Amino acid sequence: MKNLIYKTIAIAFFFIGLDSCKKKDNLYVSPNAPLTATPASMLSSCEVGTFNCLESGAVRIASIFMQNNSGVYGQAVQPEQYQPIESDMDNYWNTIYPTMLNCKLIGDNYGAADPNYRGIARVLFAMNLGLATDMWGDVPYSDAFQGATGNLAPHYDAQQSVLNDIQTLLDGAIVDLANTTNNVTPGNDDFIFKGNTAAWTKVAHTLKARYLMRLSKKSTFNAATILTELGLGIASNTDNCYAVHGTAAGETNQWTSFLNNRYGYVVASQTLIDSMGNMTDPRTPYYFDTTGQGNVAVGNILGQLNPNVSNWGPYLGGLDNTGNVNQSKSIPLVTYAEALFLQAEADARLSNPAAVTDLNAAITASISEVTGTPFSGTLPVNYTAANTTVHTIILEKWKAMFADPVESYSDYRRTGFPVLKMNPLGLITYIPKRLPTPEQERTTNPNAPTPALSVPVWYAL
Repeated sequence: MKNLIYKTIAIAFFFIGLDSCKKKDNLYVSPNAPLTATPASMLSSCEVGTFNCLESGAVRIASIFMQNNSGVYGQAVQPEQYQPIESDMDNYWNTIYPTMLNCKLIGDNYGAADPNYRGIARVLFAMNLGLATDMWGDVPYSDAFQGATGNLAPHYDAQQSVLNDIQTLLDGAIVDLANTTNNVTPGNDDFIFKGNTAAWTKVAHTLKARYLMRLSKKSTFNAATILTELGLGIASNTDNCYAVHGTAAGETNQWTSFLNNRYGYVVASQTLIDSMGNMTDPRTPYYFDTTGQGNVAVGNILGQLNPNVSNWGPYLGGLDNTGNVNQSKSIPLVTYAEALFLQAEADARLSNPAAVTDLNAAITASISEVTGTPFSGTLPVNYTAANTTVHTIILEKWKAMFADPVESYSDYRRTGFPVLKMNPLGLITYIPKRLPTPEQERTTNPNAPTPALSVPVWYAL
């Protein structure tokens, strides 16, 4: 948070400095290097920051905890052994919080005149705040972003409060996105939906359902409300929200970048491969590189550190069947498949018979999204009313959320599913229930809590 505070102060002084510029100084301002930020440039920055956050090392750690992948070399071994490195948290934290700050500044500076920009920024803000609270539990929010006013040690908000704040952000976003009175509206500066406010509104409702489901162990949980939100949310794969990437230098996604720079550090896990029935599941050759392994997926076996197995495949921008890396692969952030899994779980908790239809539709949507081709074949697993439970829904959701393992990690902590064996190489006897407090926070912010990895986040209690 220390770095965040300094950045907050710097931005505040930047805007103050703009007010002191004399009109005659404009003669010396290049139109290619404007002094003032625009909502368009800030939105693009917020989206790129969000892509970085939701593809970050924190996400890879979740994929290792959930045995989607295995960390077999270098700094990836520590998460494999359930001991993530405290100092590594600084990088993730210091990407999430500046991104949220930029989202806040869009609302503060342009929200009144351009509510559509504020609406998109609020959705992005909610995504990043959700990542932070999922991984660390209590986090700064109401007391954050105040470095310019002298608050150098923000207090941490309880996760229960943060989850309420996420709902407030998304409610505000939905109102903003419906507002047709704007000085300017988003267009190509919105990399995700090109200013399509209807698409953003669907994402907002789906995210509301996602974070309402976090409350499944709490007395305030309301499955019917989740179904209402989903009825207004993402309704097909054409509505999916992606982190958009291109082919130019610096545009690759973080999975591809990690693969290019640290090949062999993180590889496929045999746990997920076995659960999918290897090549029985049509998603397997998209999740994993199968070409060097006899056209089957081969993963690291739990309790080993074997780099000579499959790495991830073209779905994450890894190797395709020609041995090339898909540099421009975009990564799903919120999808129709996730919405259907949420719907299936809500229906199952309400004992609605529609749960099995939802579950099969969710698997179908996932296969179609992963393979890029509408799927109408026989599903890898035959689900009926008799074998559709919260357990099987979360198991199948885990297989589908390969690109978004934070969702699986959150589901695992609140439901206990999927059932995973502990790594015999683990330095502790349980999968960590959170990430450690970032080192900079622990050493510079006296208000930072330092719970042990054994302490569950609030929604998992």
